[in-house]
Amino acid sequence: MRVVIALGGIDRGRSGIGRYVRAVLPRLNEQLTHAGGTLAVLGTARDFDDCGSALGDADRIQIPSLYEAPALSALWYLFRAGREARVAGADVLLLPAANRRATWRSTLPTVAVVHDLAQFHIPHKYDALRMFYVKRVLTAALRTASELVAVSEATRKDVVWGLGRSRERVRVVYNGVDTQLFAPAERESSPVADARRAAGLSRPYLLYASRLEHPGKNHVRLLRAFAGSRLRNSHQLVLVGSDWGAGARIRADVARLGLENAVRLPGYVDDEMLAGLVAGADAVLVVGIHEGFGLPALEGLASGRPVVASQTGAALESVGEFGVPCDPGDEASLRAALERVVTDMVLRERAAAEGPAWAARWSWDETARGLLDACFSAAGIEGSASPSRSEVRDADGAAANSYGFAGTPRAEIDPRGAVAPRNSIPGSGR
Repeated sequence: MRVVIALGGIDRGRSGIGRYVRAVLPRLNEQLTHAGGTLAVLGTARDFDDCGSALGDADRIQIPSLYEAPALSALWYLFRAGREARVAGADVLLLPAANRRATWRSTLPTVAVVHDLAQFHIPHKYDALRMFYVKRVLTAALRTASELVAVSEATRKDVVWGLGRSRERVRVVYNGVDTQLFAPAERESSPVADARRAAGLSRPYLLYASRLEHPGKNHVRLLRAFAGSRLRNSHQLVLVGSDWGAGARIRADVARLGLENAVRLPGYVDDEMLAGLVAGADAVLVVGIHEGFGLPALEGLASGRPVVASQTGAALESVGEFGVPCDPGDEASLRAALERVVTDMVLRERAAAEGPAWAARWSWDETARGLLDACFSAAGIEGSASPSRSEVRDADGAAANSYGFAGTPRAEIDPRGAVAPRNSIPGSGR
């Protein structure tokens, strides 16, 4: 049977989800073509331009440019995407960023990929209108999906608690890492030297690659922790990412804390420059209040760099024993983690020696296979895709990823620093 998969809601690439889409698109297309199927991508002309070569020879279903505006785009996906995909001959609709763009009761079988449900953990993550959309409208739409995919065990727990879907009906398909792009490099190598020069770096540095969003990405607390640490005079802090509304707030705090010479904000950078910055960093930071996966952690380990990772959310799932955990809601915990990741030579040597091999086990090809499995299942086609990464279980029977890291319930963190119990999550049933 020749299956046509329509893929929509592709994001514009200037975020972790955008990078996810760019990574899986060519692999999905290659694997589906090999299986005798066709991939058709929904998007505006600008979406297609921003995806660049990742689209390859995939078919395109163009959406009018009117729907580039975020609110109109969200409405289009809710009420039109399924119908347009069916008219184009698709058998199943794949939404690779369904925690931003989902469909409402599509008549076409739908696979929804959920990267996080941070709106259940961060009370003021967005403005009131967008919070209503992501907590009420979007989650209601997600409940109607044929197949729900989570990118981590922690996100699956959130889907179960927040959407009321049984655990067995949410499959985990982990992210991967590009180990050709993110790899160890000498400090004097051209990629590292070029990236340092472009970012205006003159000292050793810590790298936090995350969109500038407050309070979710925790930049303000990180700045305070860095300002109070012993590193402010020896290191620079590089905050890479596009401005999602918090740029002015972050720059004001940099000035207030007297960190103008110690903090760099180069904005969004392309993948090549990011890889150079990762390879040259003393450490990579993944310190958002609630991460659905924490892709920069894997990229850091692939480059042999140690990681500071939030102990909430999913970041620790991909870090293993090569990172320093921290409580992202506690400034003292953040400060101690920053200092330790620079001074703990045993940890640093292990990350350099073993981190790349650990990271190499997380493959974008496996991610694509897992998504195809979900699509074939939604379309009622059995045995059409090769097995994706399997789960293992710990001694208590709890699900773990294939590296033996069993997810554990995390605390909810208030953006002001308070920690609240899990049962404050709406719809948790706990």
